[in-house]
Amino acid sequence: MVSASAGQEEAAFAALYLLSAIEVWERLSYYLLMTLLVLALTAPVADGGFGWNSAAALGAYGGLVAAMQVLPVAGGALSDRLLGPARALRMGALLMLLGHLTLAIPHMVPIMWARIDPDFDRSHFLTAQISLQFRDGSTPEQLMVGSLYTGLALVALGNALFKPNISAIIGRLPFGTYAARDAGFSLFHMFVNFGGLIAILLGGWVASRFGYGPAFTLAGFGMVAALALMHMFRTIISSAEGTAVYSTPAGTATDPEARTPAKWVLPVSVILMAVVLFGVTLFQVLGTLNLYAASRVEASLWGVDFPPVWILSANPIVMLLVVPPLAKCWREERGPGAKATLSCKTAAGFGFLALAFSILAAAEFLTKQAVVPALILAAAIAFITIAELLVGPSALSAITRIVPANRGALAAGMFYAALGLGGFLSGLIGASAQEVGFQTIFNVIAGCCVAITAGLLLLRRTAARIGL
Repeated sequence: MVSASAGQEEAAFAALYLLSAIEVWERLSYYLLMTLLVLALTAPVADGGFGWNSAAALGAYGGLVAAMQVLPVAGGALSDRLLGPARALRMGALLMLLGHLTLAIPHMVPIMWARIDPDFDRSHFLTAQISLQFRDGSTPEQLMVGSLYTGLALVALGNALFKPNISAIIGRLPFGTYAARDAGFSLFHMFVNFGGLIAILLGGWVASRFGYGPAFTLAGFGMVAALALMHMFRTIISSAEGTAVYSTPAGTATDPEARTPAKWVLPVSVILMAVVLFGVTLFQVLGTLNLYAASRVEASLWGVDFPPVWILSANPIVMLLVVPPLAKCWREERGPGAKATLSCKTAAGFGFLALAFSILAAAEFLTKQAVVPALILAAAIAFITIAELLVGPSALSAITRIVPANRGALAAGMFYAALGLGGFLSGLIGASAQEVGFQTIFNVIAGCCVAITAGLLLLRRTAARIGL
């Protein structure tokens, strides 16, 4: 098998942009759901919510997050063995579309039932429905909660097929060099976050203006757009599915199909361990730092107040600013990190994480009881974003490069499962922030990241022997 030519690489990036356009709409739907679910579950019934307590709502949310991260392993294995990436991608998108539309049903049940039963009192509807059980509820309650669970299950199953396979298809594109592959996956990662940014801004507005039902319906239309693009680009997807061109940095072609498990299991296992550790730190942005922004940060800039959660938007904003020029440099094999190995990029990523949490720890120490300026947290999140760009896309790129092409979807599913495990562990750490204090948490995280950085640098030659 020959190395990818310049023309093939141009075609690879053209296909990447089309696949990323599909991903923007799919991520818009995904983040609409993940952003609004807990709010919809805890909102009063009179406001179109479920009236659940926080514990029940967070329990349902946690179960969905776990399913979203773990099921792609099974979905990837099913795709590799039976369905194929392109077919699994279409099936996953259809299941998610049905799921999002099903999630709009609970909004309609009270309205329609009031027309069927003139004595129906919506003000008391679901007032006792504060647990995850619905067997003892009335018929409208069972319809409402049953459609909720059905919708969430369909979305989780669709995600299990869609999420690993779009990464697997991108992994088969003939990028030609490791640097170009990393650039491609970085651009793809940027589009993922772009879809999430639109979802946060648009979904919050639709939910507050029109209700949660229309917001979940909007998520369904996002999947309609994704399916329409998949149909338009079906030839490109099919051709990418059947492509498996790889090259080493030295230009020597390799054939992943010929790799034995002994050659790829060890490096993939090492990458997954690093991804778990990275996820523990990365997901602090949505957990600990979200709480920190709400309780310790002055959400004001130049005399203008704004919602504290807006500070977290520094993550996608920095990504949109940094990724295009960085990806261009990496594709041309120039600039910082273009020729760096995965172990060196990961070490640098943990170094930036250490810097970010050191800044936050120092801010806590210096301000004492006073509030922390918003720019301090925004700067820390910017460094975390740079770390995310160095580690996340490069790790996924490496996994899809190392494994045989007929195991690509399974490998991508394992990557997301490892990241999800890290997110779960990050929640355990964040839960202790109120007890031990933010400064202690920040110091511990910074210290661990320094230790991991030092360890990766010391072991970089060993990592190079196994292709990392």
